[in-house]
Amino acid sequence: APVPKPILGVCVDAGVIAKPFREEIKKRVKELTEKGIEAPLLVGLLANNDPAAVKYAEWTGKTCRNDGLRYELRNISDPLDVERALIDANEDPRVHGVIVYYPIFGQIESFSGESQDDYLRDTVSYKNDVEGLCHTYRTNLFRNKRYIEGKKCVLPCTALSVVKILESVEGVYDLTLPVGKRLEKQVVTVINRSEIVGRPLAAMLANDGADVYSIDIDSIFRFTKNGRLTKCDDTVTPESCVRQSSIVVTGVPTKAYRLPTEWIKKHTVVVNVSTFKNVDKEELLGIEGVTYIPQVGKVTVAMLERNLMRLFENYRNDKEEKEGDGEEAEVVKQEQASSSSWGSPMQIYTAAIVTVLLALTIARSK
Repeated sequence: APVPKPILGVCVDAGVIAKPFREEIKKRVKELTEKGIEAPLLVGLLANNDPAAVKYAEWTGKTCRNDGLRYELRNISDPLDVERALIDANEDPRVHGVIVYYPIFGQIESFSGESQDDYLRDTVSYKNDVEGLCHTYRTNLFRNKRYIEGKKCVLPCTALSVVKILESVEGVYDLTLPVGKRLEKQVVTVINRSEIVGRPLAAMLANDGADVYSIDIDSIFRFTKNGRLTKCDDTVTPESCVRQSSIVVTGVPTKAYRLPTEWIKKHTVVVNVSTFKNVDKEELLGIEGVTYIPQVGKVTVAMLERNLMRLFENYRNDKEEKEGDGEEAEVVKQEQASSSSWGSPMQIYTAAIVTVLLALTIARSK
């Protein structure tokens, strides 16, 4: 009898995974509109000509508008003005979410942190942070604290997109188990430890019960479900991590990097979050049972929208009260300005005397 051919790998379109999340956003926007409530407003701050940042800004705006959300891009010519624009957006009660398109300063040092871009991320208010990267949300994530002031925390949207992609792949998450244990027995390798993607993703997957290896240029760390983070010794290598992993996430921001496909075992899920292709697609799909997701951008934008809606629902009432307070303050200010001209008896008396004297002077001149 002929030997059956092995089932080769499959490539998954991220747009298919993003679609139900976007449909849910459209539904909720429609419900708001029917109640006479404006859709949430997302403000983007762009202060560079980086092609990836410009493309991301265009993509974000197009997707938001297509799904009924409001989007406003604010171009800033001088990077030094970004902080002021960011604070203005934070304080504007009409704004429900803010996204800053990086890099702006890159790795230029800051008096307020490791880099000026890191400082800007922490300047975004947690009530507006659609990317989930400010200090408040990062700290809660690393502590596995899922709520703040009784409201569910926002998670970093790129890392969250990877989680949602993995949830969509059959057999990865065990939904019969309680939250926090659904990735038990899964070994994951994340090749990236940036503050934007790799580090929060490793923490999120470990919080869900996985055993996670976090690989960077010069070190490998292991995240475990009990919140422990340990540095691996020299016997642990990128190859040894990948060979035992059922999930591999690549996020190396360079065109030259290629993950050796001979390290990848059968039935592994491989997710590429880099703008570059970190793995040879043809070779990878020749491995039996592999599931490959080459891009996450569409799911990332869907998570951005989801985070915006969550912030809107969490803090809209606070912002409306603030806006009302602002309007009342303006009325009081105007009344004070009006009364300050004629409000005191001495001012009225003085004005009357001046008017009488002026009238007498005119009469005598005739």
